[in-house]
Amino acid sequence: MQREHGEKIMFEILEKYKEGKISEEEVRKRITDLFYYRDENFFLDFNRENRTGFPEIVFAEGKSVEDLLDITEKFLEKSKRVFISRAGKEKRDAIKEKFSKEKIKEAGAILMVEREERENRLEGKVCLITAGASDIDYAEECALILEDFGIDIIKFYDAGIAGAHRPYIAIEKAKDADLLIVFAGMDGVLPGLIASLTSKPIIAVPIPTGYGMGGDGKGALITMLQSCVPGILVVNIGNSIGAAAGALRILGKNEKH
Repeated sequence: MQREHGEKIMFEILEKYKEGKISEEEVRKRITDLFYYRDENFFLDFNRENRTGFPEIVFAEGKSVEDLLDITEKFLEKSKRVFISRAGKEKRDAIKEKFSKEKIKEAGAILMVEREERENRLEGKVCLITAGASDIDYAEECALILEDFGIDIIKFYDAGIAGAHRPYIAIEKAKDADLLIVFAGMDGVLPGLIASLTSKPIIAVPIPTGYGMGGDGKGALITMLQSCVPGILVVNIGNSIGAAAGALRILGKNEKH
């Protein structure tokens, strides 16, 4: 695995230092090069997943096409995959053209480029529930990340409380899941209702969909934070990446090597 490979190389470097074969300055340089890459415009953290269990997500907005392509290549060299968030059409097209031989997957505002399949896999099932069809892109972003880690995904979309029967059907669908991630815009009531019907961990994602003053997701966020059902974990508005990361932290105890 990548972690063991990196540690092996690091210990080899330190052993050479102990034997007097390389200088302290050379040790620092080699270890830094092993886990990081420094450019004039960016500083890449290849070791983040080893430390936290979740990879660095490259935020494409504000980056030049040239820098984004360079960053993508560096991650593919080191980590064999890269997740890119919020790349517009021009940047997506450039990535697809340059890395046409790699496996590319897209969901919502996330693009994944993969050179080799992931070795470290997690066990677990996550049910993704959306209040409406307008929330599906965010759920699909979550699914893309979780499936890459080997998590089995159960989906139940359009379970909003406008049809009072639908949340109960969603709960039945989620009975085999270890964890539920619930996406809701508008009034944001669905996660609280779902949480009142199950003991499973709930991650709530407020979505910027709806009307009037709450249509930017603030109404849903406040509702979720103020839910009278205790134990709901709430991420920021539209933060499907944070929800996926939280789910992986919870499920990470089942990691297979």
